[in-house]
Amino acid sequence: MTGEPSGIEYQRIRAPRGDGEVLVDPSPLHPSQLIAENQSRFQNAAQATLSYDQTPLESLRQTARREIVQLAIEHSSRYRNVPQLPDVDRPVVLTGHQPALYHPGVWFKNFLVDQLAASVGGTAINVIVDNDVAPAPSISALTGSPSEPKPARIAYDMPGPRVAWEMTYASSLETLRTFAQRTEETIGPLVANPLVSTFWPDVVEAVESGLPLGLAFSAARSRLEESFGLRTLDVPLSRLCQTEWFCQVAGYVFANAMSYRYAYNRCVQQYRDVHKIRSTSHPVPDLGAEDGFVEVPFWIWTQENASRRGLWVSVSLKRIILTDKAGWQIELPHDERLPESLQSLTEQGVFIRPRALMTTTILRLVASDLFVHGIGGAKYDQVTDEICRYFFGVQPPEFVTATATAQLPVKRSAVDRVDLRQVERHLRDAEFNPDRAVDDGDVRNDAAWQSLLDEKSRLLADVPNFPEKRTWHRQLEEVNAKLRKQIAEPVARLRIERDQIVQTLHEKQLLASREYSFVLFPKEGLRNLLLDLAQKEI
Repeated sequence: MTGEPSGIEYQRIRAPRGDGEVLVDPSPLHPSQLIAENQSRFQNAAQATLSYDQTPLESLRQTARREIVQLAIEHSSRYRNVPQLPDVDRPVVLTGHQPALYHPGVWFKNFLVDQLAASVGGTAINVIVDNDVAPAPSISALTGSPSEPKPARIAYDMPGPRVAWEMTYASSLETLRTFAQRTEETIGPLVANPLVSTFWPDVVEAVESGLPLGLAFSAARSRLEESFGLRTLDVPLSRLCQTEWFCQVAGYVFANAMSYRYAYNRCVQQYRDVHKIRSTSHPVPDLGAEDGFVEVPFWIWTQENASRRGLWVSVSLKRIILTDKAGWQIELPHDERLPESLQSLTEQGVFIRPRALMTTTILRLVASDLFVHGIGGAKYDQVTDEICRYFFGVQPPEFVTATATAQLPVKRSAVDRVDLRQVERHLRDAEFNPDRAVDDGDVRNDAAWQSLLDEKSRLLADVPNFPEKRTWHRQLEEVNAKLRKQIAEPVARLRIERDQIVQTLHEKQLLASREYSFVLFPKEGLRNLLLDLAQKEI
């Protein structure tokens, strides 16, 4: 460990709210300058060590960057053409996300890294984060009509064990095969020709060939990107975890687990202090230590028990013991054989995968020249930055934060919250100032109404002092009560209008959500939007 953490600052990062708006930081983007700055930082830390065998960072990065490009070519070539092989020595621009049916704002990152890499003659790669637990197998959608949209959920599979994406296979082919048709029927009254119609056959084909759901989604999405002209390649994180360079970094953390835990927990607590977070589970839980074992930021599961568990290590002079503290344990040599031993675990049905902060540490420090985060990753990677400085002694590389907002192309009412505030103001007046509540001509011209207004005016023009004021106030309330009675019918209409506006605003909120899956959008409209947004940022 070197030095004290430089400090974490509060950052207000919010997703754009309007249709077709983007968040890209830094803005304007100057990819060549960002990459040059990062390469300068790597050069200054060339002799820093992240490797179990003490390989300098410069050499480790050279090996990792070349291999990740080669693995991405190999993986992507299985389901799409990679006609021009990238130069493995050119800049590597990475992004990554779980292989879900995510919203267009997440997909935007793949479009942006394509443009970033093209601008510097580099390679764009999307890391399929398949070690995250797959969610319930359904998507949020809408049904009904444009004037009365209603929320809906559409299942693409039957619920099963909650395990990592790389271990999640379709349990109901019938549910999977009918998903596109059911989605079209559900969203059809609101959106014509949803993308799912052309996208889903590739998913079904990939699943029937034996791929887990996450890789099936990714293969279909990558083919779609190819048809859009994107050159972004894919590589599963699970595949990177089996490389020698990845195991070198993991081995280094295992061997130095106690000091790493201290740095990790300290940096996480600093983030909590700056952001005034009381919960001990945010942004991530602390790493534990008990009974001679230290928790490390990795997950463990096995072929027999696919539920993710935390990984703990015990380090002695000649051995490193790995355990989940729930019955599984293995002893590995604490010598030059350790990385190779870690590499072989997957073949033995043992899966060791990094948690979020360790994933981005390795991808940013070792495997790329520039990384593109979404909002969540950008917030939490302030902790990663501090760990890089405090534990590894490396000035962390700059990254890009990017997301976009796309709303379903459904006509919306012109009613907004200004209309609601206006009606609510009239209703408040009906209670406290009924003479100002309505503009009904019949009421205004009524003799009884005018008489009451005159009486109220006289009272307000002659406000007595205490104790006569109590009688005066009672008289004023009696006049207001009579005025309210006079306008009962227009006030009832106002209440009906308010309820209608509230309902309309709720429906507009449903339509305005940015969280709907990209498969619900029309293909050409979404393609053109995301391409245009990405091109404008470069």
